[in-house]
Amino acid sequence: MQPRLKSSKKWTAFPPEYQAQIESVFQDHFSEHLGENKLVIEGRIYPEEVLLRVGIHEKGRLRQANFEVSMSYDPQKKDAVERIHNCVDAAASMMLEYFDSEGEADFPRSWQEYPFQNQKLYLQYTTENTELEAQADALLGEGDKALVKEEETEDALARASVDESLSSLSEDESIPGEGEDDEEEDEASEEDRGPKMFGAPKKKKGAKKDDLH
Repeated sequence: MQPRLKSSKKWTAFPPEYQAQIESVFQDHFSEHLGENKLVIEGRIYPEEVLLRVGIHEKGRLRQANFEVSMSYDPQKKDAVERIHNCVDAAASMMLEYFDSEGEADFPRSWQEYPFQNQKLYLQYTTENTELEAQADALLGEGDKALVKEEETEDALARASVDESLSSLSEDESIPGEGEDDEEEDEASEEDRGPKMFGAPKKKKGAKKDDLH
């Protein structure tokens, strides 16, 4: 998994509990589509970038469908967790489009910018197999080099002084648009809100969604 920014060198992986929560949410919302396919969740926090990959590895196939999202973040603003939430929503929107198009969605194959809630996010679709990629790195002796990139003395979330949780991934949260005022606000800013998957009710197969394109 390659970062978008050339300056992104050292990184810290998402905490295991974060990855577990993200995987649980995707499993819950896309269970009817995933079946026995394996979900692959990878997340990294670089000094100026949050990177998320949500992959689908179909049983018996080498190819893996990866929905990758990158967002810049400012450690001074302590917004790493918020950027993670944004990336999760965007990856979910990509996955929904992928399933609705039966795997024929036209995603960018290199980082492409999209507006998102008065900010910018970047999306790309790759087909790298995470397990094979790791095995190849190990055979080439690049495993140790990869570990060097990971910050050992400073946790990225601690650096950003983040003490929040992934509460916005919970289905127990209030749903935007439940009240009339919220609905009017949603309609007024729909074009700039970007994908909002987990702040809304579950979408069934074939349901319409916001188009990232």
